[in-house]
Formats: sequence, structure tokens, C-alpha cells
Amino acid sequence: MKNIFGPAVLLLVGLITVCSAQAVAASQTPAVEIDVRKTLERFSELSSRGDVQLFLAQFDPEADIMMVGSASTEVFRGRAALEPWLTQVFSEVRISFQMDRVDINSNGETAWAFAEGLETVRDLAGKLVSVKPYRFSAVLVKKGDVWMWRLFHGSVPEKE
Repeated sequence: MKNIFGPAVLLLVGLITVCSAQAVAASQTPAVEIDVRKTLERFSELSSRGDVQLFLAQFDPEADIMMVGSASTEVFRGRAALEPWLTQVFSEVRISFQMDRVDINSNGETAWAFAEGLETVRDLAGKLVSVKPYRFSAVLVKKGDVWMWRLFHGSVPEKE
């Protein structure tokens, strides 16, 4: 008869390790989800203000950040590309997001989110320009106590 004691112990230790890791991750999820949700809401709030420098301050200063939109011309990598584009956008409109669906996940100091809802665009006088379906995904990194943006990828869903 073969000795199955060794493999059984390894299996048990492996299961305990996996279950313990999942329990730790599960206990962190509510706090991370609350913080990331606040970060998404702040993104919308700052976008509706139109202050380019304040808006850019949400992005990781040490990273090669990106913002990507629906159009092929809407790919901006790095602050040097983002700042002039945001200056042009915020010189014309203010944008806010109503997030009806938000999915958040994380792994340590990195979080990612998917949000879907409505994008509201107003002119500088506050007059409504448009309201349309919108979705975006985000990659965030934790710097101290703050979640900072690395990637924003937004799009207008096609009509079905």
C-alpha cells in the first residue's frame, strides 16, 4: 500500500493557505471598494469643474498615464499629451458621469474598475449639451492612502 499521508498533508496545507488568503482579501474588499468608489466619484466631480491641474493631480505622477476614448484619435499617453488635450476640452465643456453600475476589484496596491451609466456634457454657462450612455474602465494604484489613476478608458456604447 502506498503512503498517501505526505500528499494528503500537502493538499491540506495548500487548502488552508488558499482559504486564509481568500479570507484576508475578502476582509479588505469593503474598504477598498469604498475608497475606489470615492476615487471614481471624485473623477466625475473634478471633470465637471474643468480645472486641468486639479484633474491631472488625480493621476499617478510617477507613471506613464493614459486616457483613451472612443475615437481612434483619442489616445493620450503621458502628461505632455494629456494636459493640452484636457485644456482644449475644459475650455469648451464640463463633463460629469452618473455611474449606474460599478464593478471594482483589487489585488494589493492595484485596483481596477468598470463603470457604466450616463455622461452629461454642459457648456461653460451650465447649459445642457448632451446626455448619453457612457462606460469606462480604470486602473488605479494606491500611493499612501490615496488611489491614483494610471489608465482611463472610456467609450460610448454602440446602439444595439
